[in-house]
Amino acid sequence: MTQLKPPSESENKQRPAAAFWYLLLACLAFVLVAAQLDCAQDLSLTGPGPGMTVDEPFNVGQGVFLVRAIRVYGLGVIAPESLREIFEHPNYLPDHPPLGRLLIGIAHETVAGVAGSDERPFVVTYGRYASAFCFACLVFVVGWFTFRRSGHTAALIAVASLVAMPRLFGHAHLAALETVTALFYVSTVLAVVYFWDTESPPTPKRACLTGLVLGLALLTKIQAVLIPIPVMIWALWKWRQKAILPLICWGGIGVLIFFVGWPWLWFDPVGHLSEYLGRTTGRAALYVEYFGSKYADRDLPWHYPWVMLLTTIPVGLLVLGSVGSTNIVRALKGSHRRPSGEILLLLSLLWPLFLFSLPGITVYDGVRLFLMVFPLVAILIGQGGALAFDWLRQRIPSKPATSVAVLLLLSQAYATLAFAPYWLSSYSLLIGGLQGANAAGMELTYWGDSITADMLQRVVQDVPENSVIQLAPLLHPAYLQMLQETPELKQKGIRLIPFESEKPVSEYVLYFQRNPYLPDTLKPQQMKVGQVIREVNHQGVALARLIRLNEVR
Repeated sequence: MTQLKPPSESENKQRPAAAFWYLLLACLAFVLVAAQLDCAQDLSLTGPGPGMTVDEPFNVGQGVFLVRAIRVYGLGVIAPESLREIFEHPNYLPDHPPLGRLLIGIAHETVAGVAGSDERPFVVTYGRYASAFCFACLVFVVGWFTFRRSGHTAALIAVASLVAMPRLFGHAHLAALETVTALFYVSTVLAVVYFWDTESPPTPKRACLTGLVLGLALLTKIQAVLIPIPVMIWALWKWRQKAILPLICWGGIGVLIFFVGWPWLWFDPVGHLSEYLGRTTGRAALYVEYFGSKYADRDLPWHYPWVMLLTTIPVGLLVLGSVGSTNIVRALKGSHRRPSGEILLLLSLLWPLFLFSLPGITVYDGVRLFLMVFPLVAILIGQGGALAFDWLRQRIPSKPATSVAVLLLLSQAYATLAFAPYWLSSYSLLIGGLQGANAAGMELTYWGDSITADMLQRVVQDVPENSVIQLAPLLHPAYLQMLQETPELKQKGIRLIPFESEKPVSEYVLYFQRNPYLPDTLKPQQMKVGQVIREVNHQGVALARLIRLNEVR
């Protein structure tokens, strides 16, 4: 295939109109996500989405705490004593920087203002609108960047692929930090590509301006610390020692924004920064099911991130992405060629995967720790798709070629439609879909999202009033506490308690299929111990169940 051409002069003249259309596509993406956000019959404005996940109570609770504290202090919040009271308050949890949770809190309070009062301290569904908004912004950023670099065809294919990746689309429905991290991670990389990909090194002013985006990325989640390595390699490769000053300006402004934007660091900079950076190595191990074996997160085989990436992106999109990446590498032939911005895209995509392949590096929960590489893959898919479309148009008339391309893209979006709202359980045809993944011993669900609002509603119908239901697996007490606040459960007097495998005290058990954390009595091969009353089943694979035990001690 030929080298992808940059936008034509006529396309460049249409930039304002193009920006409008990509804004429109971003709004459409927001509507698509917002149509399925409800996790517990919380809001009539949206349809049923994924069930509440384990991390969401922390994120929404912390976001609401920050927003309400800022509201209480008003303009006085900028005073050091006010910030100390907020960020050293016992209710403040400094496990992540504040930007992502602040956005979740703003979304929660905005939606709460529309929906009206609620007895609960916060409502997880309300906070999910932050991720929906960030996903819409991601659609615009990826679409606009790809248009400016590779033209409309590549941009439209890239945008379509963002929606067609079920795992990425699914995380956009959660009040979690993954989508906001992906937005700022990708925005930082694309800002460097767009503003630095010139013959001469960027001026200090330009480097500082792009450093502002790096600072925002650092304020989302620790994955942002991965950004500088490929940027440094690329810049030094491109300009040698002339790249040192721009890199210092870029990184310095990024670190400054990070420090200024997180007041918790102010009160003990060395101690708190050490605590933050060391938290990922000091916590308890998480367990993962991978090809039928149970692994601690530090002991997973090196190929885990690569296999998970390749088996969760639709196969056709993988083919287009490989075309886009090989075309970038082919364009680099010749020792005299300096690396283009697309090489930085490729490095920024591959570096997290290489890092998570190293022995002793923790990786768990499917693809969520490296979810930020998916939008970069989408850009390569767009570029590869544009090349494939040009190749097709050279062989058949333009209109039939366009029809074929649209049909092929729609076929790749099938998984996003078919897996709703269980997007985090999706696997591609490369492993035989969810059935093939189940047969191979892969993780079916890892965050509790398969206990959906519909499932909870049916549970309420299936058990008597004032029943006690045991819940498994219980990865954190806050998850049980928030699930207990579900209005339907409270109205019927149903109480949730942790499952005790040795001494079950209730005949009813509700659980989701995260096998490494399930007691043996609840694993599929041992289901003779109880009667299945209700089940979330997708493609013949059980993702969550309500059962009645045969024996209760």
